[in-house]
Amino acid sequence: MLQPYIKTFLQTAESGSFSAAAHHLYITKVSVMNQINALEAHIGVPLFERTSQGVILTEAGRSFKANAKKLLRQSEDAIRKARELGGLKAQTIRIGTSMMRPATPLVELWESIDGKYDVQFSVISFHDGSHGLSEMLNSLGDTIDCFVSPCGSTAIFMNYNFQPFGSCKVCVAMSRKHKMAKKKILRWEDLEGESLMLLKRGESYVLDELRDDILSHHSSIQPVDIDGYYDISSFNLCEQQGYLMETLDIWEKLHPSLITLPVRWNYEMPYGILYAKEPSDAMRMFVDTINEYLLKQA
Repeated sequence: MLQPYIKTFLQTAESGSFSAAAHHLYITKVSVMNQINALEAHIGVPLFERTSQGVILTEAGRSFKANAKKLLRQSEDAIRKARELGGLKAQTIRIGTSMMRPATPLVELWESIDGKYDVQFSVISFHDGSHGLSEMLNSLGDTIDCFVSPCGSTAIFMNYNFQPFGSCKVCVAMSRKHKMAKKKILRWEDLEGESLMLLKRGESYVLDELRDDILSHHSSIQPVDIDGYYDISSFNLCEQQGYLMETLDIWEKLHPSLITLPVRWNYEMPYGILYAKEPSDAMRMFVDTINEYLLKQA
């Protein structure tokens, strides 16, 4: 079926490169290229001109794009009607969402999947105040089925299910007034002598490795322990006290007074779907469909 290939085609046309399309679709660049190659082979003509700066639609590609969205809608309508006539009714997935853990990436991921069954989403809002993550976790299996979050906690992995579909780069945030705020990228030596906000040991195996790296090789960096998990008050503290703060690239625009910079290190945090240990049948099918899709793209 061409439906997933058309979605990949439209995203590539909008993004202007295979890499950018892969980023938006949460799949690899190779998967995007393979899908576009398969679509072009099926149609029989090139849809994109490959250049060193990205991809450009050919005349045939522009013509195809003009009709692709309509074709995609017709395909989705046909599948939905067939499923309804076959007795397969839409399932509702309740997604928790907050400023730090928005539901959008999961909804967009699902839209790129030719799923086996129809899904409707009910989005339930949470605040990122004190104990915000704990409230979302406690709601799993009760008022919500899942939410999207970075996760590097062994304790969470033991008590909840986690389906990764990406990763976040560990970065450093600071006030826009900080002396290093104009840099493009940080090195370890830039952090020497600074106070760096970190989650307390035991909250994240990824950040525990980062802490061990600091203690073993960069002892002039002073860790500042943060109780629990980050919420918006943590970002306020960073700005008010002039600290550096370990953060993630997905939160780079969370606080308007902070700037987030990449660092020349290889620390990343898994990113994906958190859901209950004993999920509903609908949630189990939802995750199984996503996992099957991700395995095919790998």
